[in-house]
Amino acid sequence: MRKRVELQEKTGGISKTVAILVVIIVVLAAIAAVEPFLIPAREVTVTRTFTTTVGAAQTITQTITVEKTVPGVVKDVVWENIQKRGTIIVGTSPDWPPFEFLDPKTGKLIGFEVELMELIAERLGLKVDWRTMDFATIIVAVEHKDIDLGVSGFSVTPERLEVVQYTLYHTITESQLIMLKDKAEKLGITQLEKLEQVADYKLIVGTGSGTTQEAELMDLVKRGVISSDAARSYDDFGVALEDLKLGRIDALYAETPITTWWIMTEETPLVVIFSEPYWPVAFIAHKDSDELVSKINGALSELIVEGKVAELYKKWTSPPS
Repeated sequence: MRKRVELQEKTGGISKTVAILVVIIVVLAAIAAVEPFLIPAREVTVTRTFTTTVGAAQTITQTITVEKTVPGVVKDVVWENIQKRGTIIVGTSPDWPPFEFLDPKTGKLIGFEVELMELIAERLGLKVDWRTMDFATIIVAVEHKDIDLGVSGFSVTPERLEVVQYTLYHTITESQLIMLKDKAEKLGITQLEKLEQVADYKLIVGTGSGTTQEAELMDLVKRGVISSDAARSYDDFGVALEDLKLGRIDALYAETPITTWWIMTEETPLVVIFSEPYWPVAFIAHKDSDELVSKINGALSELIVEGKVAELYKKWTSPPS
């Protein structure tokens, strides 16, 4: 009888041990599910020790060690560095009036997006450190975190969204193909229905390197609509405009409001021979810069609601006095 009781006690003790092990497994599973949301990504070792007394004389200790990688949440290092410096490093290509360009009298960086970015930075308690560079290099600089933000008339496109993220857009533009008025009249060109028609007049078209307009022209070349010689890319739109006036190219493909600015400010008469609805325009940031983008969007939203963005746009797109 005594042996039977001892056997029952041992069996009961083993059952308790099994039950405890089951609880341990459940606890570890819960930890595995919750920990990614509590700690940053790192290698961790989880050790759990449980001691159970079975009967009066037997003690069982179970230690379970699990090594695993916890994915965690990616930190916005860019925003952290901005806060430490008190400045935000912004890359721009100052050849896109009236969004960003150099004042011909003072050489100072001015424009719609320049002033808008300064207002946003002021609301965030920051100073802006402007870095001028070729337009085609700005996205790469953002990807490498050499700069914090790109502010240079960036169209919001699906292709660019694969490598950077955008803030709220502040403008929607139109793509426009412009020519010297007298040359357009000489060739009998009034309005093209589609961009492919540049081939009908054998036009040499210039545009900016790294722009959406360049991508469209390269697509025409790829499809055999125009020859590679009929599309010319420039690092500086100002140089492209001069080549248009000198007759080195026949047309210049850009978008509003830079085309309207040229038409308003250039002494040489220019005309639009093709236009169509185009992309929204916004600032670009690194894929990991969620907090930075959130902060900018908050300040930009306030400026939109207050009517200050509309005021700025009117200021910079109205004919100069």
